Parts: sequence; C-alpha cells; structure tokens
Amino acid sequence: MAEEVRRTVGIRQDEVSFLDILVTVADNIKLLIIGPLFVGLCVLGIGFMLPLTFQSVAILQAEQPTASLTETAAVLDPVMADLGLVNGDSIDEARRKLRDQIKTAVGRNDKLLTLTVSSHTAQQSQAIANAVLLHTYQASRPKGTVRARLEVQLVEAQTRLKNAQEAAAGLLKRLESNGSGANGGVELARGYAELLGATGAAQNQISALEAQLEGVSDAQLVQSPTLPQKASQPKKALMAIGATLAAGFVLLLFVFIRQSFRGMTANATASEKLAHIRRSLGWASSF
Repeated sequence: MAEEVRRTVGIRQDEVSFLDILVTVADNIKLLIIGPLFVGLCVLGIGFMLPLTFQSVAILQAEQPTASLTETAAVLDPVMADLGLVNGDSIDEARRKLRDQIKTAVGRNDKLLTLTVSSHTAQQSQAIANAVLLHTYQASRPKGTVRARLEVQLVEAQTRLKNAQEAAAGLLKRLESNGSGANGGVELARGYAELLGATGAAQNQISALEAQLEGVSDAQLVQSPTLPQKASQPKKALMAIGATLAAGFVLLLFVFIRQSFRGMTANATASEKLAHIRRSLGWASSF
C-alpha cells in the first residue's frame, strides 16, 4: 500500500513538474516569440550594412607546390603592382591583405588545384584571379643556371632522338632488303626493337624537359577565373536564422532560471512554515 502511494505521489509530482514547465512557457510566450524575432531582424539589418564579398574561382591541373607558389612574394608583389593594390599601406601589410583574399585547395583524388579569390566587387575578384594565374605561370618557370642546365639536357635528348630515329630507319631498310627469314634478320630485328625503345625514352625525356622549362601554363587550366554574379558573403538569411535560434535558446534558459529562483524562494517560505508547525506541535509528543 505504501509503495502504491509513493508511486502515485511520484506520478503526480511528475505531472505537476510538466505542467509547471507549460505554465512557465505560457507566462513568457510573448518574450520567447518577440525577443528572438527582434534579434533576428536586427541581425538581418546589420547584414545589409556589411560590405559584400564576391568570389572568383579558377581550376587547373597542378599540385601543392603550385598552390604554395601563389602565396609567395614572387607572385603577390607583381599582382599588387599591376592592379594598384598597395593603397598607401606598407608592402608587408598589402601583401598580407592580398594573401588573405587568396585561397587554394588541391583535390586528394583528382589532383586539381582550385584557386578562390575574394574581393568587394565581382570584376576585381576576377581581375586578381587572372593576375595571380599569370604571375604564377611566370614564377613556375625555371630561371638562371637551372634553366640553362635544362636547356642543355633538352638539346642532348633531341640529339639522341634524332640519332636513334636515323639508326632505326637504316635498320628498317636493311630488314626490308634482307628479309625476315635469314639469321641476320633476327639480329637486325632485335636491334631495331631496341632502337625503337631508345626513341620512345628520348621522346619522353624531351616532353618532361619541355614541361619543366614551360612551367605551369594555360595548358593546365581547366576552368578560367569566373565572374561571380552573386555575393558569397554575408549570408544574411543564415545569419538571421542563427541569431533567432540562439536568442530563443538564451531567452528560454533565462526564463527557466528565473522561474527556478522563484521556486526556491517559495520552497524556503513553505519550509519555514512547516518548521514553525513542528515547533508548535512539539509539546503534544510529550503526552
């Protein structure tokens, strides 16, 4: 019986607690609705006053060294000089601002470099992206003794290719004249195959050397810098929704904290009354 009474009291206490929550929400419903909406509208208005940001995006076939090259002074300084981006700042400060406007990312699987340039106008973002690409191309080309060494290697590879092609052409004529059935024809065929392999290796080396001398170029460009039609920042609707939800949560927390303090005060008053009753009835227990 006592257990059933305790269960009944527990259920009633739970029901009262839930009703207390509903009563608290109902008593403060205007604050919980109007407050977050007001905050959301204020943040939306602030969003309209913030400066717009446009992003131009270019994609090219390049890896991390090229991505790192776009953030060096060898690229940034000529870009600032071409577009007049110093604007009275020191070179270091102007370079830092421009570096903050440039973002690069290299795909893990496709190895494509995505260049994203931000600015306050669409035309400016596209112009900066084009200038960054142009000077990245130039900075990626070898210079000085490195270029001279590569040019010498290229000439040597071209000479080897020419010699291998001439020798292969001579062997081919001998094969055609001797026929494939003779014993000497087998040796000639084997030599001709080796010359073809040497020719292919020389061609591959020439292609690699030419690519190194050329550096990164428009040949690797998959997508030219875009001209953005809409601003990417600020995201006014997202800002307003986030501010509204955050304000609603804060106000709800404030309402329940305030209600809990009020409940503590009421419980303290009730405890004092019960203690007074016990003290008053204490004499009865002596009889």
